Amino acid sequence: MPVDGGAASSDKLTEAEAAARSAEVSDVHYAVALDLTVGAWKFATSTVVRFHARSGDAFVFLDFAGQVESVECNGRELEPGAHEGSRVRLAVRPGANTVRVTGFAEYSRTGEGLHRFQDPLDGRVYVHTKFEPFAAHRVYACFDQPDLKATVDLTVTAEAGWVVVANTDPEEPPTAGERSTWRFGRTPPLPPYLVAFAAGPFRRLRSSHGEVPLALYARGSLFADLTRDAPELFAVIGRGLDFFRRLFDLPYPFAKYDHVFAPEYAFGGMEHPGCVTLNERFVFQHRVTAEARRQRAEVLLHEMAHMWFGDYVTMRWWDDLWLNEAFATMMAVVAQAEATPYGEGWTAFTHHALPAARHADRLPTRHPIRVETADTDAARSNLGPIVYLRGAAVLHDLASRVGWETFVAGVRTFLRTHAWSNAGLDDFVAALRKVSDEDVDRWVDEWLLRSGVDTVEVVRGRVAQVPDPEARHLTVRVAAFEEHQGELVLRHRELVSLGPRGGGRDFAGELIVPNDDAVSHVKVRLDPQSRRAALRCLSTLDDRRTRAVVWGALWDDVLDARLPARTYAAAVLTHGVLESDIGVLEALVERAVRAVELYGDPADRGRLLEAVARRVRAQVATAAFGSDRRLVFARALVDVSPDHGLLGDLVRGRSPWPDLEVDRDLRWRAVARLASIGGDVDGVLRVAREADPGDNGRRNALTAEAARPTRAAKEEAWTRVFGEGFSLAERKAVMAGLRQPGQEDLLTPYADRYLRALENRADEPGFAVAFARGLFPRFTTREDVVLARTDLLLESGRLPENVRKVVREERAELALMRAARACDAAR
Repeated sequence: MPVDGGAASSDKLTEAEAAARSAEVSDVHYAVALDLTVGAWKFATSTVVRFHARSGDAFVFLDFAGQVESVECNGRELEPGAHEGSRVRLAVRPGANTVRVTGFAEYSRTGEGLHRFQDPLDGRVYVHTKFEPFAAHRVYACFDQPDLKATVDLTVTAEAGWVVVANTDPEEPPTAGERSTWRFGRTPPLPPYLVAFAAGPFRRLRSSHGEVPLALYARGSLFADLTRDAPELFAVIGRGLDFFRRLFDLPYPFAKYDHVFAPEYAFGGMEHPGCVTLNERFVFQHRVTAEARRQRAEVLLHEMAHMWFGDYVTMRWWDDLWLNEAFATMMAVVAQAEATPYGEGWTAFTHHALPAARHADRLPTRHPIRVETADTDAARSNLGPIVYLRGAAVLHDLASRVGWETFVAGVRTFLRTHAWSNAGLDDFVAALRKVSDEDVDRWVDEWLLRSGVDTVEVVRGRVAQVPDPEARHLTVRVAAFEEHQGELVLRHRELVSLGPRGGGRDFAGELIVPNDDAVSHVKVRLDPQSRRAALRCLSTLDDRRTRAVVWGALWDDVLDARLPARTYAAAVLTHGVLESDIGVLEALVERAVRAVELYGDPADRGRLLEAVARRVRAQVATAAFGSDRRLVFARALVDVSPDHGLLGDLVRGRSPWPDLEVDRDLRWRAVARLASIGGDVDGVLRVAREADPGDNGRRNALTAEAARPTRAAKEEAWTRVFGEGFSLAERKAVMAGLRQPGQEDLLTPYADRYLRALENRADEPGFAVAFARGLFPRFTTREDVVLARTDLLLESGRLPENVRKVVREERAELALMRAARACDAAR
């Protein structure tokens, strides 16, 4: 349908506008030329767009957020008024059209668009793109929507000595001289948000797997660390490519597979075909545990799965974002067993991902996995745990319902049918219907289109679904255990069907665990008898997955104000410390500390943290020398220790543990802790910065300086948050230090300033969302006032929807913390 081009005043695209444009426009090709040698704040951009118009009567516009120098449409120069805001209005004709847009655009320091970073160690500059969901037009003029896929010819002019990496390889060696020009081969059909490049004096490591060329890129200051880890990275990549080729019965669909570790990358990774960008934290610069390596492998596999789900077949619009992200998350878990040395992935998923998914459904902003997405601002807001994690969980359940082989057959049908094209929910359902008799329509209605999570509870031995108007049809496995000589022994296990109309099943046992295999995505609520049995004997339960379910239920009880935070922490320090899986151990110990700091009675916080420190110190002493266990406990001790002497020694490189070197991670942990508890950090900050003089050290120093419990430190931090000389990554580092538990008296005056600043800075989307999340006044002596004034602001309608969503969530978090603290105080 025709759309009024003046309707959108902000830089966003509505679903209706995108649908109207894709109905008119097809067969798109871009020739993009960028000159990165213009200056430190802007670059030159030129785009020639060729496309077919169906009627020539509909309103057609290009998206471009830069400064337009000229627009030529079908050989005719358009008037300056053709460019308004971030839109270039076109006068198209039926059939073939050619448009040329030239101009300039600004570099970003927020991680979106074309981000520019200068290495403080050597002054060298690096740039990288990140366009999802709606930022490609900040770099080149385009139809910035996922269902207008196009081939792209990219040319980049850069400084001499720079390396440019893009979706395809250069057609020929770059030109030499004071500047170099890189002309890249034509891409296969891609949506604008997947067009990518990175440029700078990167260094490269090359390999291959079968016929697929592989490469890893990083800046020079990280190259030694990258070289050390390269064999492991290439091994995971190679095994992952083999796994997905077999699983999907399709070879890797692109010509090469590069990974670029990008400075100040705002996310974990991004699935640009042939040019995956990754956060530099995955180039390990200090000792890490096996769990950190597992998580890195999971990210690599997640982005790899996107090469088929998202890149080869792309969603039509952002309401089917789950078709990209839920599948990639699920497939990364599935691939872990074959592509990594870490074994099956669903137990780790149960520990790490499912609690976050359930928590997202606890908040007032919960939404269905497939959510109607009115515009690109809403698309950005939906990038979260419900789509990624709950989506993966319900796909796991679907695969169990229809059978794994049937599920895979449906996936293969889906991929083949929509190769190099776009698809949506109906297409996925149609592919499943071809191979399965399961009632897929009911599954879609219950699991993709409804919000919330079902609760299965145990009440005096009876397992039943908590009544809810939105209750789903469930099939859960239930396990009943008896306590025998201090150990939990399995007595009975069976599948139970539960439905919206009630019903249930009685079980005999001292610990009854619904959904003990974690296949169905539900919330488990134990009755008092089962909870007591778990608190007494959980470490004796020999099924890892069932233990994960019980640990998740106990954590949910803390957040629901049903279990005192100190009781949970005590259970971790009694049973959790016996977990053999390092990732599980690390997660549980971190949650124990969070329980005390965030959800425990503030009046007892100091005493309880000292008790945690004593217990953790004992674990350090008994853990095997040089083991990951010892490292996990040593880090946890540093994070909670009140001992200024220990912390000061660590910063100066003096380790009390001869087998544990004081690396940059341990040193910065000690600095942050010492700063937050009022230690004298001026001297030790200098020592830490000398040991870590790069941008990582700078961000850690900003966090530590903001964490100091003085009025001057807080005021300095507040000023820095709004300072012009800081990137968004650096501002986030300041915010991470400024808001500290135990500093309520100092932080209370900032509550009103926070609420005023939200309104004043709402026109800076990237910063406004980070600020809303990072500095909401969770730690204040005036919680009632904060809640009331937050409500007034939310009701005023003065906040953009994406910022309002974050504030609603943070308000709910504060209310949740208050209830949990009251539960702990009433123990």
